[in-house]
Amino acid sequence: MRPSRVLRRIRAGNVARVLKVNTPDATVAEVFAQSQPDAIWLCMEHVGCTYAQVEHQIRAAKIYDVDTLLRVPRGSYSDYIRGFELDAAGLIVPHVMGVEDATAVRDMTKFAPLGRRALDGGNADTQFARVGLHDYMRQSNEERFVCHQIEDPEAVAQIEAIAAIDGVDCLFFGPGDYSVALGIPGQMDHPDVDQARRTIAEVARKAGKIAATVCAPDQVRDYVDMGYNLLSVGADVIALAQYADKAIAAFEDL
Repeated sequence: MRPSRVLRRIRAGNVARVLKVNTPDATVAEVFAQSQPDAIWLCMEHVGCTYAQVEHQIRAAKIYDVDTLLRVPRGSYSDYIRGFELDAAGLIVPHVMGVEDATAVRDMTKFAPLGRRALDGGNADTQFARVGLHDYMRQSNEERFVCHQIEDPEAVAQIEAIAAIDGVDCLFFGPGDYSVALGIPGQMDHPDVDQARRTIAEVARKAGKIAATVCAPDQVRDYVDMGYNLLSVGADVIALAQYADKAIAAFEDL
């Protein structure tokens, strides 16, 4: 199997760099991959892309040895493992609500003996059945990872127990939905949001897990100092909107 660039970077003691792609276009994924992030983040929770479009985006990233993180819709085990079988290096599972939920996600996304993931073995992640069964199962558990997205107070209250679960690879703090859950939507720097942000980073690193979240480029140093070692720092739709607004603004003085 293709080794994960994100895991390689984190295991070397570095910070994984991620760019988010909200458009379902493989060209945009390739443009971003050429900038050499460690991963591009694709989304099927909020974005209306198909698995066929995601498959092309994953291929575009792999040309440049860039991982893909796929945020999946909550559903059955098939909704999770399809992303892995398309050869995404990581999954982001939104709104993990507690220990029971985190354990269920682990069981659906990790092969035995860690979990109870369903087996196929004839897809892109095995180079279409060229990787032997036992090697495939072992490498899938070692070179593929799942980010449990923590974005609700219920999960923060159980964060140490979630982090202690064998097979939970990463705690990914989602400040947007967390602020909504607290009744302070959009207040990303509110003390209660910041406290959760700091707690998740501390607990994740203490448990030997990846600490992940989103931030602006000018916040990278502060978040790394906080303990985060996987950071998403930008999105294609933001860049496109800013470029388009700036270009049209050139006409305002005419």
